[in-house]
Order: sequence, then structure tokens, then C-alpha cells
Amino acid sequence: MLRPILSLLGGLFSFVTLGMAAAAFLLGAVFWYYGRDLPSTEQLARYEPPTISRIYSGEGRLMDEFARERRLFTPIEDIPELVKGAFISAEDKRFYQHAGYDPLGIIKAVIDAARGGRLRGASTITQQ
Repeated sequence: MLRPILSLLGGLFSFVTLGMAAAAFLLGAVFWYYGRDLPSTEQLARYEPPTISRIYSGEGRLMDEFARERRLFTPIEDIPELVKGAFISAEDKRFYQHAGYDPLGIIKAVIDAARGGRLRGASTITQQ
């Protein structure tokens, strides 16, 4: 009587274990596939986004600007705390409560989408 139950539990355990191993392998393959072309952390640490080149006259008047992208570099220290707080409040209310990604926000967005509710973003400032 006990043997069929143990056999069933053993089979179920094996099935679940193999399924988890297959899922882990698949997840690893997805990370490898999409991560192989990403820059290294050293390259990211040295990244300097393109900025605007400005041409000034001898009198100091701006004559022209040249750029592929219109970016103006502003060091983080020069951004007022009020602006930082407003940005965080609008974009990622739980910014100081997660480690770069918000599992709770992702789960809520998936549930809302599955229910056919209002679509909302689940990415954090860090992910963007």
C-alpha cells in the first residue's frame, strides 16, 4: 500500500526537479543570448554620452551648435534636490525601497494586464 504512494511521490519529485532544471537552463540560455552583445562593466564605467559642440565668436556670442543628439551634461551635484525628488516621485515612487528592479511593481503590472485593466509600466528608473 505504501509502495505505490512512494512511487508516485518519487515520480512527481523527479518530474518537478527535471522541470525546474529545464526552466533554469532555459532562463540561462535567454540571459546568455541577450547578454552576449552587451558592453562590459568597464566600458559602461568609462561611458561618456555625446554632448553638443558649441562655436563662439571672439566676443563670446554663441554662433552655432553641432550635435547628433542634443544633450547637455549636468553633474548630479548641480541638480537641485527638489528636481531629483520630483523626478523620483513621478517615475518610481518605490525608488529607495528596491535594489534596481521592483518585483512588486512587475507583479502588479502583470496582474492588471491579465485582468484587462489599465496598462502601466513596470520598469524602474534603474531599468530605464
